[in-house]
Amino acid sequence: MKKLLFPLVIFALLAGCNRPAPPAPAAAPDWPDIPQVASYNIEVTLDADAKTLTGHETITYLNTTDIPIPDAVFHLYLNAFRDQNSIFLTESGTARGYAWDAGHPGWIEVTGIRLADGTPLTLESIEDGTLARVQLPSPVPGGESFSLEVDFRAQLPKVFARTGFFGDDFFMIGQWFPKLGVWQPGSQSAVEGWNAYPFHANSEFFADFGTYDVAITLPTGYVTGATGLPVAEKDNGNGTQTVSYHAQSVIDFSWTASPNFRQTARTVNGVEVVYFYLPEHSFTVERALDAAEAAVTYFGEWYGAYPYPRLLVVDVPDEAGGAGGMEYPMLVTAGLEDFTGLGIMKGEFDRMLELVTVHEIGHEWWYATAAFNEAEEPWLDEGFTDYSTVRLMGKVYGPYDAVDAGNVKLSYQQMRRMDYLAFPNTPMYGKAWDFNGLAGYGVAAYAKPALALTTLENILGEETMLEVMSTFYQRYQFQHPTTDDFRLTAEEVSGQDLDWFFDGLVYGDGALNYSVSAVDEHSVTVMRQGELVIPTEVEVTFSNGSAVLEPWGGGGGEQVFTYPDKTVIRAEIDPGRKIVLDTQWSDNGLSRRMDIWSWLAINTRLFYQLQNWMLYWGGL
Repeated sequence: MKKLLFPLVIFALLAGCNRPAPPAPAAAPDWPDIPQVASYNIEVTLDADAKTLTGHETITYLNTTDIPIPDAVFHLYLNAFRDQNSIFLTESGTARGYAWDAGHPGWIEVTGIRLADGTPLTLESIEDGTLARVQLPSPVPGGESFSLEVDFRAQLPKVFARTGFFGDDFFMIGQWFPKLGVWQPGSQSAVEGWNAYPFHANSEFFADFGTYDVAITLPTGYVTGATGLPVAEKDNGNGTQTVSYHAQSVIDFSWTASPNFRQTARTVNGVEVVYFYLPEHSFTVERALDAAEAAVTYFGEWYGAYPYPRLLVVDVPDEAGGAGGMEYPMLVTAGLEDFTGLGIMKGEFDRMLELVTVHEIGHEWWYATAAFNEAEEPWLDEGFTDYSTVRLMGKVYGPYDAVDAGNVKLSYQQMRRMDYLAFPNTPMYGKAWDFNGLAGYGVAAYAKPALALTTLENILGEETMLEVMSTFYQRYQFQHPTTDDFRLTAEEVSGQDLDWFFDGLVYGDGALNYSVSAVDEHSVTVMRQGELVIPTEVEVTFSNGSAVLEPWGGGGGEQVFTYPDKTVIRAEIDPGRKIVLDTQWSDNGLSRRMDIWSWLAINTRLFYQLQNWMLYWGGL
């Protein structure tokens, strides 16, 4: 999730939430049986005092293409937090209101790299040090694998953007080990070879599926949680313990540790849903588990079953919100935020805890399983997830699923609409760093896709849209689908030409306002403002009480509907409010202006009601 953009004024007026009631669960699957392309066997030691990691990894990479691999390109993500010269910190030194702390930087260093047989290799730093490259002695043909032995050490930053430490004893460890890019015969960027970009402020993570066996040594008394299943725990007798985890068919591995964690669990659809929470947040237990249960159940019902045996939801400390609101395979972080900045929020006045939990779990479908390239096409990853969040929040928590406080009532969809209306001319498609600042990225990757996909659902119908989404997910899970793949699937399943959606909304930067400009006695004039065109309907109501729903493609700027044999009294464009991207709904409807006697003559029911009222009062 990373950067959900909410209007700040909302959070002074937030309300509580109710326990959801999701449908009955189904059985859970085993580990997915797919080719393990990028696999890691890692041994790592956490020095909790120094906030450092020392590790060794064995990487095995399978070349699934027919193009020989001559080298290996690594991500070294922690170097984004080394100094202010990194691309990440140059583009943005803050994340969700938290700033990089120069007194607690982060970095990673490869201290040795060699082939499995011991042959030493030389690592070359690329870009700002968040990438590195090593030449292999000979190219690795298609269908064959290569293995590397890598030693590394890392300094964890004070957490402000997803990963690091907070205080003396909280650790959220993400993007922490040398990690290979994705070898491709060609990509959206038309580059053949390793698809790996330096770490940009808005971009995220693209990786291949594989097996992870990770042994973590850390102080005794720490509670750990991670991607995968815990398989062993050993007391080393020297004040440390080693906890081992195993995961298959995942694209990443993250972990968390703190002696303060408490944990509780619930079985949903045969999946063990575990919640790690801090004692001061014990009041969130039922809320977080309810939201997680709803997400696992409904997303599984809509798209396909959650594919792993376990899901961990992690709470984060107050003032460490930079660690919250993030997704990894089998592990998401949630956490509470004081959105007012007044130090008075405890989560009881809003549903943001539920919303963030639902959103991050949605990424288990639209990131962890359908492994989009988040750097090149962030609208797929965040947009599909935010659309799913809009759907679920409305279904489980009602029409005011985000705010229900007295006279202030808002849905999450309305909040996303507020974000969109601030920058309606933002295209959805583009690389993460193509968008200016957090606001532009937030609209392009979150708000506009959520509204666009909701509009698509409204036009296609819920049943067809869910068939589109489930077909796409099941067809491309454990692959790297693209926008083109989604377009082919959507048009195939719907049986419709969806140029208006893809050319207009995904790739285009046009906005749209439909309005009724005139209602005359025997005609209606409607018009479109803006470059965007979305098919819609015009409801025309006549004096005899009948109405007609006219299809309108929306093109041409203006259209006149004529009715020589009927008297028109009102017209409304998109009466069902299907187009949630329309920038102004207030001008969608218009009634014909008439004198009072003509109006009463036309509206006979009201006329007789008025007549009866006058007779009644006249007889008193």
